[in-house]
Amino acid sequence: MLKKTVILISLVIWSSLAIAQVNRFEYKGSRVLMDSTWNTPEEPVVKGIIAKYKPEMDKKMQEVIGVSVKEMRSARPESLLSNFAADAMVDFASSRTSRKVDFALTNFGGIRAALPAGNIRLYDIYSVFPFENYVVILDLKGKTVRALFESFAKNRVEALSDNVRLEIDETDRTLKSALINGKPVDDNKIYRIVTIDFLLSGGDNVVALKDAVAIEETGLLIRDAIIEKIATLTAKGEKIGSVISGRVKYSD
Repeated sequence: MLKKTVILISLVIWSSLAIAQVNRFEYKGSRVLMDSTWNTPEEPVVKGIIAKYKPEMDKKMQEVIGVSVKEMRSARPESLLSNFAADAMVDFASSRTSRKVDFALTNFGGIRAALPAGNIRLYDIYSVFPFENYVVILDLKGKTVRALFESFAKNRVEALSDNVRLEIDETDRTLKSALINGKPVDDNKIYRIVTIDFLLSGGDNVVALKDAVAIEETGLLIRDAIIEKIATLTAKGEKIGSVISGRVKYSD
């Protein structure tokens, strides 16, 4: 019996060493300049498809869909552009759900360019929001919302709509207060939040959203929400604007 045990242990050790040998990898990397060198030789079929649709696409992308009062950029903890985007998401979701939307949340990383002053083209919206991030509406328990805001205090905040007011202790990175629609977060309440599927899946370390108790998929992109908001303003003869409203404050 002892001999069999020794043989078995020896086989396990040998197998482990063999697997370790097999799983040894070496990696080498180098920088590759992505320039016109890679355009040759050109694929005639692909070139023909692009040539066919490019003029119409260029025309569409240059279409003016609104006018911005000023240039709007994105930066933490809040900014003109991120505020505009989050507020537009609230309006977008509110027209698509029977229950009141409590607030919106999106990520700063998904806002990739500034929105220029003056005429806004469809191209500008694609430049600002280039990713295929779908809008989702979810229900989240109050205690999870609090955990979400506490994670923002500890790490970094993401873009929030005007329904939210957070005060964060800048020294120890703790949440001092959190208000939604002017009231403290209620741990026992179910809050309705509009966000993007990237964050819902835990993107940018926003893991609290994974605890959603209900999820509605709109099937539309955050770009669609922004374009719809701009179209609504334009139809009313209004320009695109935004303000810094103190959604996130740091204090000692």
